[in-house]
Amino acid sequence: MNKFYLTAFAGLLFAALAWVGCSDNEVAGGVSEETNTIAGILVDKKGAPVVRAMVYCKSVEADTVTSSDETDSKGKFSLSVKLYDSYGISATVDSMAYYEVVEFNGKDVELNKATLTETADISGRVMLRDDSTAAGIVVRVPGSPWTATTDSLGFYKLEGVPAGKTTLQVVPTDLTRFVRVNREINVGRLSGGEKGADSVMVPLSMVYGLRSWWAFSAVGNEGPVDFVSDSRSWTAGMSLYGNPEYGGFVSYDETSNVVGAVHFKGASQFGVVEDDRGILDGVTGFAVEVVLQVDKVLDTAATYRKNLVGKLGFGSEDDQNVFSLAVVRGECSADKPSFAFFMADGSGDSLSCKNAVVSKNALEFGKRYYLMATWNGNAVSLYENGKKVGETDVLFEKILPSEESIFVGKESLEFSLEDLRVSVEPLNEADAEFRNKSHEIETPFLGTI
Repeated sequence: MNKFYLTAFAGLLFAALAWVGCSDNEVAGGVSEETNTIAGILVDKKGAPVVRAMVYCKSVEADTVTSSDETDSKGKFSLSVKLYDSYGISATVDSMAYYEVVEFNGKDVELNKATLTETADISGRVMLRDDSTAAGIVVRVPGSPWTATTDSLGFYKLEGVPAGKTTLQVVPTDLTRFVRVNREINVGRLSGGEKGADSVMVPLSMVYGLRSWWAFSAVGNEGPVDFVSDSRSWTAGMSLYGNPEYGGFVSYDETSNVVGAVHFKGASQFGVVEDDRGILDGVTGFAVEVVLQVDKVLDTAATYRKNLVGKLGFGSEDDQNVFSLAVVRGECSADKPSFAFFMADGSGDSLSCKNAVVSKNALEFGKRYYLMATWNGNAVSLYENGKKVGETDVLFEKILPSEESIFVGKESLEFSLEDLRVSVEPLNEADAEFRNKSHEIETPFLGTI
């Protein structure tokens, strides 16, 4: 009887193994059951096959060589892959080179003719901040042999890169402070003007220096809202008065991307951080970021200033104002409604035009904006959707302790607020461009509730 059971079990095991061997190559988990290939024919610029040349397959993400193959008498090559990934396929023959990025999703990939092209050098400089360079930073074309490390002054050089459009990747040594940068460039015809040169400013991480973050888009429940937590837990959070309402917005292209915002209608609906626990006391630089849409100014006056977000006293006798991101018209040379950022040092000075930066662009009502206002100890700058729209020099060097609350709104204004962040690190053009991309959604708000 035992022999019978053993024989039956062996038969079942053989059948199971045979079924697995005949199953489809695509499986869950990002790994193909069998080793597949990325294959093609390497040719020169005249279309003739290139014989006995090494072709390499390298993971774009991990930047490690997965496989390689030498072309045969007909220029054919076959590279083995198993993990689902993006791979860089490259070859170098004398002064010519080939590079292409392909996606492997569990099935064989046929490249047909892989053509060698002319090459050029890429050289440039990596900057961490406006006044500091970076040593030891890796600069590379992802998934390729073209890689370099910056010297003590931040300079790098990649030699023999195939001409044409490609991606240049900069990998900082401190990824807790800075972010990896991918830049699309045209090798041999770089946007910087000088052939073969490209310089990069590395943006700060989205969380480095971040003190407080109120994610209005994450409230979640439709209807009136009375409180928004500080995601960084630096402050006690923001109380909302007058029953402003939360609403979600879905993109027009019917994707799963949903954007939410809290809607403020008039001076009776506003938010207050009554105790910010001194997040800006003593700082020598900071930044305020918001994602919002202004729908209407409920005021027919020719001159006005309407606070969107500010640490200010609203005219009390002992004001210790620090900042106000506002909509202005008729003051500070703003002929049309425009965004403006006013600053003071908390000593009792008013938020005046001499320490304000006003956008050179007129405000477009009903348009979604990412705004970044920043002070670096010397000047205040304002950015709209990643582009600098104004800058003003200021004389104070430090923010004094201020007991003023942080207000959202409290004006005769209708606007929707999706995101608000306060950082104690000054930000620059590279940061503005990078952060704007992180907020880009191809759909404006679908109106207010």
